[in-house]
Formats: sequence, C-alpha cells, structure tokens
Amino acid sequence: MTLLEFLRSLIATTGNVARLTELRTPVESVIFDHVFTNRISRATDEISLAEITRVTKARPVISRGGHAIPLDVKNAATTRIEPLSIRLSDFLTGAQLNSLRHLYGMGGENAEALVTAEIDRIVMDLMRTTELTRNALCAQALKGKIDFMMDSNGMTERYVIDFGTTQSLSLATLLDDESATLVTLMNALRKMKKKITDAGYAGTPVILAGPNAWSTIANLVMATRSEGRMGAAIDGAVISFMGYKIYLADETYNDKDVSGRDIVKDAIDTNSLCMVIPSLAELDYCAIDDLQGALQATPFFSKPVQIEDPSGIKIISESKPMPLIAPSSICWATVTASEGERSSLTIVNNITVNTADQSEGQDVGTQSTDTQADAGTQAAAKSTK
Repeated sequence: MTLLEFLRSLIATTGNVARLTELRTPVESVIFDHVFTNRISRATDEISLAEITRVTKARPVISRGGHAIPLDVKNAATTRIEPLSIRLSDFLTGAQLNSLRHLYGMGGENAEALVTAEIDRIVMDLMRTTELTRNALCAQALKGKIDFMMDSNGMTERYVIDFGTTQSLSLATLLDDESATLVTLMNALRKMKKKITDAGYAGTPVILAGPNAWSTIANLVMATRSEGRMGAAIDGAVISFMGYKIYLADETYNDKDVSGRDIVKDAIDTNSLCMVIPSLAELDYCAIDDLQGALQATPFFSKPVQIEDPSGIKIISESKPMPLIAPSSICWATVTASEGERSSLTIVNNITVNTADQSEGQDVGTQSTDTQADAGTQAAAKSTK
C-alpha cells in the first residue's frame, strides 16, 4: 500500500472517526453536556418546518444572508429547511507529504503508526473546531435566536434562525444586594419555573449561571450559616439548592461583528441565570452533502482531496448540526451586577429585620437577616441574651 492509498483509507472511514472520538478529549461544554442531551441523526439533509414547530412549539423565521424563507402554517409539512454545514479544511503541502513518505518508508505497522499520529493531529484539530462551532450554535439557540457568521463564496454573511422570544424575569432585589438572602434566590428560581410552567411546559429544569451570577450565589451560600442554608451545597462547579442544579457556565465562543472583526461572546451572560428544561431540547445531525461520506447523517466526517496547484492534499471535514428548542421553555434573569463578594450573614435575636425579604415571603422569626455583623450588632445580640 502506497502512502497516498494509506492516507485515503485512514482519513475517509467512519471507523477512524469513531477511533478518534474515543481517543481524544472532547471540548467541554455545560450547554451541550447538560441541555442538548437528546441528539438525533436524520437521514435527510433537511428538516421540515412541521418538525421544527413540533420541537420548538413556534414557527421560526429562518434566513440565509438576509433572504427569509416565507412560512405558511398550512404547508409546514412540505416546507423544508436545510441547516448550514460546518465545513472546514486543512492542507498538507507536498513538502509535508515528503516528510510523511520518509516516515512511512516501505510501510509496516510501525511506519503506519507514525503517519497515523501525524494525520490524527490534523483531523482532531478539525473535530475540535467543529465542536466549538456546534457549541456556539447551541448557546445562541438558548437565547431564542441563532445569529452566527457564515461564509458564502468568500463573503461573510449571517446565518439567522429566529425561534421566538424567551421568557424573562426581572428581580426587584439583585442577589448581590446587601438585603439579599437565600430566600431571595429561592423566590427568584420559583418565579422563573412558574413562568415556564404557565407557558405549558413541564419537566426538570437545569440552571446555567454566568460567572458573576454563579460566584454571587456561591458567596451567598458561604456567607449564610450552615443551619440557615436550606440544604444549599457547592460541589466543584455545581451548586445544589432546593432541588435545583446550578451549573457554572463560563464558556465563550468566537463570532464576527457587523464590520467583520473577530469578537468573543459569552455563552451565558456573566450576570445572568438561564433556566431550561433539557427534555424539551433537541440537537439534530442532518445528512452531509458528500458522496464519499455516503450522504449519511454523522456528527463528523473527513476526507482527503488531492490538489494539483499547489500540489498537496486538502483534508476536508463536514458536519450539519441543528439545535432546536422551545423558546417559551427557557427563562432568563439578570441576578447580579458584580461578583457578589460579601461578609457573613448573622442572626439577631432570631428575628428578621429585613422588610425586603419579608415581602418576598420570608417567615419572620425563623430566617436569618443579611445585615453585616458589625461590632454594634453583635453587642446588641449578646446583651439580649
């Protein structure tokens, strides 16, 4: 077997993709790992509008480069939407192939292992970038609208899918306010959940917290004495509270602004919480537009293509993911304006004096105040005892 024959057999096989998937460490993504757990492979390269409506419970506005596809409810089953491909490439120059030829020599197990290691590095880079792009689409879907950069014949345009407006909650008291307690957090989560259930959606939600939102909640938990924490616990990047799991979501993704400059965006706004029901989310992998890939639905495919000028081999990868989610099953809330650092909370005479928390449902005489324990407060508490 020649070097070129070996490269073709190595790169363009589903077995190689499966091997690399097992070999490599996937890109970490709280959103992909905890929200889009329902992943479906579709035999076609398109999704009917009826299927999108079934999952999202909404009729999205979909456009490519600003050209909207008209939506007709009566023809939803026959209206087809083709998600755009994540199509990437890398190039092996003739000089690089000569180096690989020296490694390969006359073939053999050891020679194949050396060449395989070099090719694996290139293909895994393509896999990583594909996963990062997929994760960016998933993050944008949580906001009810995918609006991502798209290359169209060398021109950068926008790939837009508008599913609709998500739910939102405005807090009267932010969690980094000195008057905030865990009761304030409990009521905020309860109200976010009620907005989702009132829209007709049921299920166990997860909560994604931006960096400032997560640190504010973590500080609030640690500042509260253990007997008043209502079971709140911090384990790594997860806070458990009142049956909810609050995950730290500090990932970012790359995009372009209107002028075409590269920018970095937060997957979850740093000051916000996003409550979402994973059972209502879906990530579809549509069939790729590649004959060598047998036109099959696969999360990732790669192939080598021989190029004459300049002489070399281009390694092309393709994936066609489509995140779908019901916008009304998602609720966002801005919960802080800072990192939320604060001093320990204290109990004064076992009586709350925080009228803000009383109005939020705090039981007078049973909850701790969030007044900072200065010397005067401590002295007053001791004198009454």
